[in-house]
Amino acid sequence: MRNTIKTLFVIALTSNIAIAQNTISRNIDEVVVSANRAQTEENITNVQVISLEEIENAPVQTIEDLLEYAINVDVRQRGGQGVQADISMRGGTFEQVLVMLNGIKLNDPQTGHHTMDLPVSLEQIERIEVITGGASRIFGNYAYTGAINIITKSEMKNSISISGGENEFKSGGVNYHKSTENLKHNISVNQKESDGYIEGMDYKIKNYYYQAKTNIDGVNALFNAGYTNKEFGAFSFYTPKYPDQFEKTQTTFASLQLKREGNITLDNKMYWRKHNDEFILFRENPSWYHNFHETNVFGMDMNVVQKTKTGTNVIGMEIRTDNIISNVLGTDLESPIEIDSNNFYYKGASRTTTNLFAEKNIKLNKIAISAGIMMNIDSEYGNEYFPGIDMSYSVSDNIKLFTSYNKSMRTPNYTELYYSSPTNQGNINLQSEHSTNKEIGLKWDGNAHKTTFTCYQREGRNMIDWVLINGDSIWRTQNLSQLTTTGYEFNSRIDINKLLNTNSPISSLSVNYAVNESDTTSEGFQSAYVLDHLRSNFSLSASQNISDKIRIDWIASYQDREGGYTDFESGEEVEYLPFWLVSARVSYKVFENSKIFIDINNLLDNEYVDFGNIPQPRRWVRVGMNILL
Repeated sequence: MRNTIKTLFVIALTSNIAIAQNTISRNIDEVVVSANRAQTEENITNVQVISLEEIENAPVQTIEDLLEYAINVDVRQRGGQGVQADISMRGGTFEQVLVMLNGIKLNDPQTGHHTMDLPVSLEQIERIEVITGGASRIFGNYAYTGAINIITKSEMKNSISISGGENEFKSGGVNYHKSTENLKHNISVNQKESDGYIEGMDYKIKNYYYQAKTNIDGVNALFNAGYTNKEFGAFSFYTPKYPDQFEKTQTTFASLQLKREGNITLDNKMYWRKHNDEFILFRENPSWYHNFHETNVFGMDMNVVQKTKTGTNVIGMEIRTDNIISNVLGTDLESPIEIDSNNFYYKGASRTTTNLFAEKNIKLNKIAISAGIMMNIDSEYGNEYFPGIDMSYSVSDNIKLFTSYNKSMRTPNYTELYYSSPTNQGNINLQSEHSTNKEIGLKWDGNAHKTTFTCYQREGRNMIDWVLINGDSIWRTQNLSQLTTTGYEFNSRIDINKLLNTNSPISSLSVNYAVNESDTTSEGFQSAYVLDHLRSNFSLSASQNISDKIRIDWIASYQDREGGYTDFESGEEVEYLPFWLVSARVSYKVFENSKIFIDINNLLDNEYVDFGNIPQPRRWVRVGMNILL
C-alpha cells in the first residue's frame, strides 16, 4: 500500500505541474479551510475564528492554553506549557476532534494524547478556525464532534522572542522570513524548558518549522515541514499507582499542497507524519517497564470544484494509510525490528482508509445550502455512508438563521485496540463509534458586536471509552451502547466603545458560554473520558488600553466538569470540583518594533485538576520580550 500511495503522490504532483508553464506570480493566496470542501467564503454553520490580534495579545504562550478559552472547547492538560494536552469539543472526548495544520490532518493513530505534538508555536500562527459539530462528510475520520484548523502566517516577520519565569522556565525563538522573486520562505526555531511546577513535571521542548509558498502560472504551491522533540516528566500521567513516569516523543511532518483555481478548481494535498513515542513507567529504572512505538501516516486528499451560477459542485477523494510498530501494540511481526542494542519492535499493525466525497453548495437569494455525502471504505471496518446538510437563511443583512443535520464516525486507535498493562487492557473487538448531529442557531452581526447562539443534539452509539467496573482493578476499553448529548453555546464579541459611544480603556470584550448534558451516568463503573466532559464552561476576555504603549489583556474561565475520579490516597471516588482560572498579560511597547510583557497564569492561585490525581500549575509568572528585526 505504501508504494500505491507514493505512486498517487507522483500522479497528483505531475498532473498539476503539467498545467503550469514558466510564468511566476508573486501573488500567493491564503490557505483557508472553511466548513465545506469547496472552501467558499459562505460559512453556513458555526465557525469561530481566533484572530491574529487575539493570538498576539492573549496572556498565554501555547496553543493549548489559547484553545482553553474557545467556544465549548475542553482542554485537559496533564502537564502545562503544551507538554501534553487532550482537546475535546461539545462534551465529546479528545479522540473525537480533528486537528489540522493548514488543512492537513495531524491526528495520531496511536493515541489522541499525541495529537497536539505540533511543530509550530503561537508566533507562526495567523489564525485558528474552530469548527463545531460533526463533520465527517467534510473531513472524514476524527471529525466526530468538530475540527480545529491552525493556519500559519503567509509572511512571518523576522523576529526574536525570549522569556523566563518561575520554576526555572526559559523559552526562546527565532523566526526568519525571506522573499525572492519566486518563493516565500518561513523558518522558525523554538525551544523551552522548565524544572516543573512540582517534582516530576520537568520538560524540554524543541520545535523546528519550515514553510515555502509559490505560484507557478496559476498553480499555488504550499510546502510545510516540521519537527518537534519533547522530553518530560509524566508524573501520574497514566496511573497514579506508579507516579514517577517519563516520556519522550518526536514528531516529523511534511506536506505539499497544489491548487489551481478557475471555473474548475483542482486542489491536491499530500502529507506524511511520523511519530515516535518512548514511555518509561519507572523513571529511575527504565528496564522494568519500557514501551516504544512508531507510527507513520501517509495521506492524499484530492478535490475537484466546479463553479456554477448558484454555487459549486464538489467531488473529492481521500486515501490515508497508517501503521504502527511497537513492542506492545499490534500483532506479532514476522521478525523483530531493532530499535537499539537492547530493544526491539515485536508487534505492528496497519490499515488503509479511502473516503469518497460529493458535495453541492447553493446560494439562492437569502438561502444558502451545503449538502453532501461521504463514503468510507475501511480495510478493517467495511464500507459506510455519512450524509449531511447545512442550511442558512438571511433574515436581514446582519441576522442569519442556520441549521444542520450530519452523521459522523470515528474508528478506534491502536492503543484502544491493543494496549495491555497491569492497569489497562485494550479490546481488539471494538467497533467504530457513530453519531447523528443536529443543530440550530442564530448569527447576529451588529454594529458593535458579533453574536452567535446555537443549540445542538448529538446521538451517539458504540461510544468508545476506558471503563473501570466497580470491584475491578483494570481499566478496559469497550463500546457503550448509546449516549445522547445536548447543549447550547453562546458567543459574543463586543466593541465596548462602539456599543456605549464612549472612549473606555476596555476596548473589546468576548464572552463564551456553553452547557453540555448527557443522558447516561456512570452507575456501577467509572468512565475515563466519555462521561467526564465539561458540564458548563464560561470564559471572558477583555483588552484594556492604558496608554499608547501599555496594554493589559485579561482572560477568565469558569469550568464545571461532569463525573469524578478515584482519589489515590483515600481510595474513594470524588467529584470534579468547579474552578476559576484568571490570567493576565501586561505589555509595554518599548520601540515601534519591540515590546516587553509580563504573563501571570492562574492569577488567583487556585488548586484544580483537569484529570484525576494530576495537580495543575498554581500561579505562574513569566516575563519576556518580542523583538521585530
